[in-house]
Amino acid sequence: MNFLKRSAFIAVLAVIGLPTVQAEEVVTLPTIRIMAESELREEVGFIPFQEDEKVREALQHQIYKAHSDMQNAGVKEGVTTVNYQQKMEEPDSSQLSPLLEQHILAVAQGLQSSDPTSGLFKMLEPLNIDRNNIIGIRDGSIKINMDDILKLQQQIQDGLNGPKNQFFMP
Repeated sequence: MNFLKRSAFIAVLAVIGLPTVQAEEVVTLPTIRIMAESELREEVGFIPFQEDEKVREALQHQIYKAHSDMQNAGVKEGVTTVNYQQKMEEPDSSQLSPLLEQHILAVAQGLQSSDPTSGLFKMLEPLNIDRNNIIGIRDGSIKINMDDILKLQQQIQDGLNGPKNQFFMP
């Protein structure tokens, strides 16, 4: 009977003590709350900036190393391919008349000068277009005499056929 009393007493204590033990072991889970900045500062407090000297030195070392590597980059000793453009052959002007050749060289020299429009006006000279009558082109219209165009076409044709005819008639 003694055994039954003790067993009953232990069972009663276990029933009474078990809920209290479980109540003490309850863990509260962390929750996320939305706070304004002022509430967050009240919760956390002011945290002054603390510079870690070792981290700063490590960063300075990395920066120094990066700059040093860029400045001391070596050239790889290997076979390198160099692409180059061959010099173009000079055009054969033996087929042109001397005056046509002079005209082409004058146009090219004018285009390569500091004012390339001089080459363009040299090109348009046979059509009687110069700096004085360019206003029509700027307005969007141009007047060219058809006889001048036909004359220029004939002069170019004659200049390509042989040196017997002159390009410009003075």
